[in-house]
Amino acid sequence: MLMRRGCAIAVWLVLAAGASVAQVLPADDTILPAVVRIDVYVDPPDLLSPWQKAGVEHVTGAGILVGRGAVLTAAHVVADAVSIEVQSAFSAERSVAEVAYIGHECDLALLRLEDPRFLAEVEPVPIGATPAPGTELRIYGFPIGGESVSYSSGIVSRVQVGTYVHSAEDLLLVQTDAPVNPGNSGGPAIASGRLAGIAMQTLEDAENIGYLVPAAVIRHFLDDVSDGRYDGFPRLGVRLQDLGSPALREYLGMPPGTSGGLVIRVDDGGPADEVLRPGDVLLSIGGRPLANDLTVDLPGIGRVDWSAAVRSRQIGEPIELEWLRGGERRRARIELTPHRPLVPGRHTAEVPRYFVFGGILFQPLSYEYLRDYFEDPPAELELWATDRNVVTPDRHELIIIQQVLPDPVNRGYQDWADLVVETVNGVRPRDLDALAELVDTATGEWLAIEVGDGRRMVLPLAEARAARERILRNFGLDDDRSPDLRRRSPGPADRPNAPADRGDRRKPRRAGSAGEAGPRGPAGTGA
Repeated sequence: MLMRRGCAIAVWLVLAAGASVAQVLPADDTILPAVVRIDVYVDPPDLLSPWQKAGVEHVTGAGILVGRGAVLTAAHVVADAVSIEVQSAFSAERSVAEVAYIGHECDLALLRLEDPRFLAEVEPVPIGATPAPGTELRIYGFPIGGESVSYSSGIVSRVQVGTYVHSAEDLLLVQTDAPVNPGNSGGPAIASGRLAGIAMQTLEDAENIGYLVPAAVIRHFLDDVSDGRYDGFPRLGVRLQDLGSPALREYLGMPPGTSGGLVIRVDDGGPADEVLRPGDVLLSIGGRPLANDLTVDLPGIGRVDWSAAVRSRQIGEPIELEWLRGGERRRARIELTPHRPLVPGRHTAEVPRYFVFGGILFQPLSYEYLRDYFEDPPAELELWATDRNVVTPDRHELIIIQQVLPDPVNRGYQDWADLVVETVNGVRPRDLDALAELVDTATGEWLAIEVGDGRRMVLPLAEARAARERILRNFGLDDDRSPDLRRRSPGPADRPNAPADRGDRRKPRRAGSAGEAGPRGPAGTGA
């Protein structure tokens, strides 16, 4: 759906050109004036060399006017944008735009038009309800093969919780058989004259299976930013196992006719921490009974994965939980505080977080890194991104040695890459900030790092500190850490900023056999 010029298109966001042909627009179309083409120049970060950018690319997508001077589109169309122009479907007139709010989780962005006169006479399109299966849709956009606006028609096949490729988040989505082609990203899906969804992705190697951000998620996003800030979608911070086994239900002491889900993991610091425990049976969420197959019935939506009952709320809202513990029913009202998983879908700061010491490049692992740089991700990292993706008291980020920048001080380790950091001088770093502090304040002769497979890397501490300037100079770094990381003594003083080579040093995707896009989901389900 995202059309890139001069570069390969991520297969998960694009449906290969097929037999479907965009239809000619009827003369009496009332939605057309609110449809816009979006031309974007992006300069994304290079996660392999996070101190620099990957290089400028041109991408195109579509959008829809939802308010005076406000255009809604897909987040992946305008992510990392350095220039945005919006063009009317009716004329060659253009307006510069900027991102007012972006929700990477839900793949939505709200653009603010710079010229108040642009589209001033056009009526914004009202937001409707999430369309039910069988609903007829019309999807507008600027697909590959032409420059003018067009539309494709189809019906809603199903409404379910599924993975958003842009963020690896599991949210409500709509599946449709209406063709969604390169250039349709961000385009509106219209049902009965109202906005029913935003085109975002397709199913790889399948014909005419496209996915939309549904109206319910659009409303959540717009309600969220109405206070001038994007907070995101809450999560409970637990993982559940289904209770389809009668033997397991009897073993847990569940009364006949009772249904629910077995709590198998609880994130440290999450909203449910200190309320739920592994071994509890969660019975209801927000007053909605939880079925043994881990689904709930949502009004206007139907039966979907239980996580939708949590993620349909706003961060900061209360939610009621009911559960069994040792055969006793318990209830609590908790606040849905902000919480992110151990391995997030995307890098969590505007500048990707990193730390370099002795040429060792440390980074928090993200799904984005696995998706964009591997055809077949390392098994251990894929496991951490799925089944082991649980926050614990001693681990709030999963820190990896992403690569080693060759230098005499790190001889013997220069082929080490994509390894989980277990300990630094015998201490497990809770997150990247803690790792930087362990290194900055280290004393003695050696710095010893143990990785996930049991191997150890040992650097001479004084020599590694002395090599800092040489390594920064040789690899074009301004600093040995991202701007968010503080420096602590007895590490060296900050080096004055120096010009760095910001040219395109993007490295090829790491070798591996062709495989599915991104990590597979875990056996249990979490939110």
